[in-house]
Amino acid sequence: MLEINIHIHRPLRILAILGGTVSLFLGLQWIVDSGELPVGGPLSASVQTAESTIQRERQEIAVIERREEILRYQLSVLENEKNKYGKDWSENQKKEWQNARNKLLRLLEDRRVSEEYIRTALFEIKSAEIRALAASGDPSIPLKLSWPVEPKEGISALFHDEEYKKRFGLVHEAIDIPVLQNSEVRSAAEGVVEVLYKGDSGYQYIIIAHPGGATLYGHVSEFLVREGQVVHRGDVIALSGGRPGSLGAGPLSTGPHLHFEVVRGEAQMDPLDYLPKY
Repeated sequence: MLEINIHIHRPLRILAILGGTVSLFLGLQWIVDSGELPVGGPLSASVQTAESTIQRERQEIAVIERREEILRYQLSVLENEKNKYGKDWSENQKKEWQNARNKLLRLLEDRRVSEEYIRTALFEIKSAEIRALAASGDPSIPLKLSWPVEPKEGISALFHDEEYKKRFGLVHEAIDIPVLQNSEVRSAAEGVVEVLYKGDSGYQYIIIAHPGGATLYGHVSEFLVREGQVVHRGDVIALSGGRPGSLGAGPLSTGPHLHFEVVRGEAQMDPLDYLPKY
C-alpha cells in the first residue's frame, strides 16, 4: 500500500489563521443576514481589525518560509559586492564586510533566532508605515522632490516590484536606489525631521515631514541630524547602508542602497511620480 507522509511547518500557527479566517467569514455572514450593523459601527471596526491581523499573520508566514532563501541570497550579495569593490577597500571596510558575513552565517545556522529576527523586522516595518502616515501632511499641497542619492546605477527595486515580492514575500512600498555603503543621503525637500529610528532588528530609518507629504529614508547606517531639526532640500541627513548583516540594514535588505518612501494623505505613493526623470 502506498503511504504518503505530509509535514506541515508551524501547524499551530496555520490552524490559528484558518480558524481566524473561518470566524471572520461566519461573522460577516451573520452581519449580512441580520442587517443590524450600521456602517462604521464597532463590529465593523472589529472585522477590519481581524482582517488586518490575518493579513499580518499570512505575511509573516510567507517571509519566514523564505528565511533560508533570503539569507543565502544576501550572502551572495555580499560576495558580489566584495568581488566588485573589495580591491579598493581599507582594512576597516574589509573588517566590516567580514563581520556582516559572519552575522548572516550565524543566522543561517540558528533557525529560531533568525525567525525572531524577521518577526521583529516586520513589526518595525509596519510601525514605520504608521509613523510615516502620521507625518504625511496635507496632500492638497504640491510635493516636488529631489533625489536623496544620485541614481547612477538606476533603480534596483521599483514601487510594488514583483520580483521583490517573490523574493521576500512583501509588497515593496518604496523604490530602492543602489549606492555605495556609507554614501551621503540628502533631504529630498525642506521639512522637519520627525523620526530617527534604531530598531532591535538592526533596521534604521529617518522620516521627514514636508508640507505636502512625508519621506522615509531606510537602511541608513548613521544619522547626521536630530529629531525636530529643520532641514532644507539637499542637506545631508545620513549615511547610507543596506549591506546585509550590517548596522541599519535589518534582515530584509537587497544590498547597499537607499530605501526611499513617499507618503501623502493616507497612502504610500510611487516616489518616481515626485522625482525628476533619471
